[in-house]
Amino acid sequence: PGPSAVSLTLEELAQASGLSARDLGDLERFGLLAGETVGGETYYDGEALVVARSAAGFMRFGIEARHLRMYKVAAEREAGFMEQVIMPLLKQRNPTARQQAAQNLGEMAQLGEQLRGALLRTALRGHTDGSR
Repeated sequence: PGPSAVSLTLEELAQASGLSARDLGDLERFGLLAGETVGGETYYDGEALVVARSAAGFMRFGIEARHLRMYKVAAEREAGFMEQVIMPLLKQRNPTARQQAAQNLGEMAQLGEQLRGALLRTALRGHTDGSR
């Protein structure tokens, strides 16, 4: 589980991430950021803050929100794959199976992060090891 106990308005999210409201709007438009509307005000959680701060980092390199969409698509595909793996546990509809499904998802997500990082480092090695 990630940082979801945070509740920020758009203005607070902009201040915390260093992005403008327009940049945040672009992130929302490309599906990278989503808030929850409560009483006419939209609030963003801790995951939205992580996304906004990460996007701000990319934007320092001239990378726009539209270019970051590939991360969302990849994450959705990975989530779909993991859902297929845990579906038999979820179909059991008992608390122990659901708890096991949640535990398995957490472990698979962590393994996915490790694998993705290693594969990315391997793919970029020729650019980062000084051999060129």
